[in-house]
Amino acid sequence: MTERVFTVALLGNPNCGKTSLFNLLTGSRQRTGNMAGVTVTGREGEREHQGVTLKFVDLPGIYSLSHNRVEERVARDYLFETPPDLILNVLDAGNLPRNLALTTQLLEQQLPTVIAVNMLDEAEAQGIAPDCDELGQLLGLPVLPSDGRRPRFLDLLLDTLVEQLRTPSQQPDLAIDYEKHVEQSLTQLMATGLNRWQAVQALESGGDVAFVLHDDQQALVKKQIKQLENYHDDSAAQLIAEGRYGFIHGLMHNSGSDHEELAFAEHWLDSIALNRWLGFPIFVGLLWLMFEATFTLGAYPADWIDATVSALGQWLASGLPDGLLRDVLVDGLIAGVGGVLVFLPNVVLLFTFIAIMEQSGYMARAAFLTDRLMSRVGLHGKAFVPLVMGFGCNVPAIMATRTIEEPRARLITILINPFMSCSARLPVYVLLAGVFFADRAGTVMFGIYILGILMAFTVALILSRTIPTQHDESFIMELPPWRFPSLRSLCLHVWDKAGDFLSKIGGVILVGSLLIWLLQTFPQGADQSFLEQLGHFLAPMFAPLGFGWQETVALLSGFIAKEVIVATLAVVYQMGEHDMAGLQAAMLAGMAPAAGLALMVFTLLYMPCLATIAVIRRETGSWRWALISILLGLVLVLVLVLAWGGAFITYRVGSLFF
Repeated sequence: MTERVFTVALLGNPNCGKTSLFNLLTGSRQRTGNMAGVTVTGREGEREHQGVTLKFVDLPGIYSLSHNRVEERVARDYLFETPPDLILNVLDAGNLPRNLALTTQLLEQQLPTVIAVNMLDEAEAQGIAPDCDELGQLLGLPVLPSDGRRPRFLDLLLDTLVEQLRTPSQQPDLAIDYEKHVEQSLTQLMATGLNRWQAVQALESGGDVAFVLHDDQQALVKKQIKQLENYHDDSAAQLIAEGRYGFIHGLMHNSGSDHEELAFAEHWLDSIALNRWLGFPIFVGLLWLMFEATFTLGAYPADWIDATVSALGQWLASGLPDGLLRDVLVDGLIAGVGGVLVFLPNVVLLFTFIAIMEQSGYMARAAFLTDRLMSRVGLHGKAFVPLVMGFGCNVPAIMATRTIEEPRARLITILINPFMSCSARLPVYVLLAGVFFADRAGTVMFGIYILGILMAFTVALILSRTIPTQHDESFIMELPPWRFPSLRSLCLHVWDKAGDFLSKIGGVILVGSLLIWLLQTFPQGADQSFLEQLGHFLAPMFAPLGFGWQETVALLSGFIAKEVIVATLAVVYQMGEHDMAGLQAAMLAGMAPAAGLALMVFTLLYMPCLATIAVIRRETGSWRWALISILLGLVLVLVLVLAWGGAFITYRVGSLFF
């Protein structure tokens, strides 16, 4: 017979193994994974031990109790409204400083806490395993080893939990010594009747707290926050975070767990990558290097593929009798599909560079660098990852905006994502830059990508002024450790992306090439084909930009998929030639360099492909925004105006120099 039922709440950072430990404690089979945000709402499970029923509640993974993200509100409100008998604070042994920031908030509130240091095996392998006993003595509460995958520490953990529940120990009274101006603000807030942790939380969260603040207290909080911002470049929340991490640094040093020598390389890299003055130029320089290398290095294997495609076309042309079959195979399939296939090396190189930045840990640092800039144009820091993913494909990038809880920020990120130059546009850029700007093609491509980013930020600024916000959302992103990317992981990632590109070549591009060939070939014997008639009909609209009927129909085909633009140009320009050199020579003879640059700008800015339109509809939940993106100016009318005007300006200005 059990004595009574005790409630134990598991609390910790995302990705600390908390839910795995919960499953081990309760025997549950909850969803786990090596990612942040696995637990979205609280889960419950029970276990009997030593005659006591332990009711475990798995709360969402959070970094702080003082911010207003959805999962933080869930945890904060639970602790305030239905306080558990005990908190089991789960820490990642390999990332103690970051994890202890949440621990300090629990101790400031004097909440009954036991600490479980998880993932010790990984920390031991790195030589950074903490001394749990020493850390426990310094904190004044039980600090125990744990392992969410194996039960080797399970009995010790359960025994300690039951002991603490039966005979609660006095919780340490933690009072962190903050910066002097922060301390002055805390003193004034405490004079209104708040205790110290309430004053700290009110300052840190901007008054958005679970407990009640009277009007005079709320006004004083806002006043003190503004004063702190006037005294310092940083916000009140940042100043309090600095105080916490100062305390944690001393704690780690005194417990012998700081491992400064082992972490010297990481600190040195972070000091450069996150530097206020060096960080952003380094980021821009890496982007330039990525596009320059994508064009320069990709040219060699592209030439090999081009030679193979050309030889195949010549072999078929010489081996097949004259007729529609030879024409459709040589002038349709080989010209169209081969014209896109030749850019596979460039796509592979682009994805390789992006994967290296992601897996090395640099991409997360870049998100922090750009957060302040994006916040000024109405974007959320979490938008960085979906926008970078847009360089690969806009469809999964738009789906990745699900991590942004604030509806307005998510909607804006969805609508501007098509401005990110996806890999489908890369063949167009490589072709045109190679034809008209061969000596500086990488720099021209870099400029086009930067233009897309600037246009996205401009549209975001406009939308942020017109779409009302619902609630603010703090940007917190875990900084992963620096590491050398795994060769196997890189190969699998690039192979997956290359497979997607090849599947499009075997699907939509093949069909598109056949359709373009049919329109270009029929009606036979007529002065103009169906395609030429359509092109000449629409050409006057694009003539001021320097486009001929060939570019006009190519842009129309891009509504299906942007790679089809290259396939269309290959079909309409080849005129018997089946290699890239023939296509480039024909285009150079028919277009001015300024018109080529204008065509790149137009390809960047005009309507997204049909798959992107479909995913916009699905992710926004209605046809309203999808229709707006097509008809009313947020994605189609707006970008068509921008495309025409931008391309016209580009052509006219470019004509002065080229």
